Amino acid sequence: MSLKKLQSLGLILLVIAASSCKKEDETSIPPSLDGSLSFSVPAYVYPGAVLTMTPKGVEHPDNEGVGYYWKVTPTMSSNDTTRFQNGLDKNGKPSDGAFTFVVPDTLQAYIATGYAFAEGYSYTSKGIEFTAVKGGINGSITNSGVSETSPSVTINGTKYYYTTIGGKDWLSRNVADQSAGAPYFNANAMNDVFGGYYTYSEALKVCPEGWSLPTDADWIAMAKELGSDVTEEYSTLPGIASKIMGNAYFNGDLMWEYWPEVGEITNASGFSAIPAGYGMLGVANENPKENEFYSYRYPQAIFKGINEYAAFWTADAVADEEGMAYYRYIICNQPDIMIAKGDAVSFGASVRCVR
Repeated sequence: MSLKKLQSLGLILLVIAASSCKKEDETSIPPSLDGSLSFSVPAYVYPGAVLTMTPKGVEHPDNEGVGYYWKVTPTMSSNDTTRFQNGLDKNGKPSDGAFTFVVPDTLQAYIATGYAFAEGYSYTSKGIEFTAVKGGINGSITNSGVSETSPSVTINGTKYYYTTIGGKDWLSRNVADQSAGAPYFNANAMNDVFGGYYTYSEALKVCPEGWSLPTDADWIAMAKELGSDVTEEYSTLPGIASKIMGNAYFNGDLMWEYWPEVGEITNASGFSAIPAGYGMLGVANENPKENEFYSYRYPQAIFKGINEYAAFWTADAVADEEGMAYYRYIICNQPDIMIAKGDAVSFGASVRCVR
């Protein structure tokens, strides 16, 4: 047989073999179930919270049962027992495939993953991250500069520590009033961690009797006490940001990034500012709904600047600019306490009270 004929035969055999492999590969890939798996998990929860994950969205092409199993990392070393939707569990009882998980005491991020499967079909999965958080001095926020020996006052059942600067007492944590504003990510568990984010009108009302929302004059007086060279009202307070920043950690992660321009964070004042960012709250819900995990007072709220900014309302409205008010803020890479104007209806900032 000539070389040319051998080459032709080889090419034919190669095509046949490739075609055979292709058919084998195609038949070895199981078809997919119909739809996409979905379930809900709160973004932030208290330790001990009971989460029920109910799968939706996946159907069997032949209307037969779909199996589910679950895993929460890093807690579970193996998958949960198989459950069946539109069918029976392993004990012969009807099951919707739901999985119940009790959040551990460890303050950290978790990932809940659900898997939907059926014999002869490819499985589909979905993972959702959630974080266990806790308020208070020994909770998610640590090393902020506040200690159990600091003077304190209890306001509406919440314990607040405070510091004295130039003859005035300043709260050393953000106000956490559950009757106003919005918690971070609208998650109720975060209210006692970062405090609330309030509109200007709310900020004027949330300080308790004997305390008040600080004016810009209060901020200037504090700055002068801390050694700032202040020249005029509603201006930058130079060089003292590090003296009011708390070198805090959130669930073990450092919050304020180090910047040479700012230098060492000393929190010399005891003010203990944390970079909780700010909120774009939008329009308040006239009939707010709440459940165990979420607040819906500002359902469209967006939260920005975490680990970068700390923003605090002053009591001062902006002259000749209706609907605007001043707020003081710190940014992670600047040594000064800055000032800006915020929309009184939609901008959300933290609140510190003074007396």
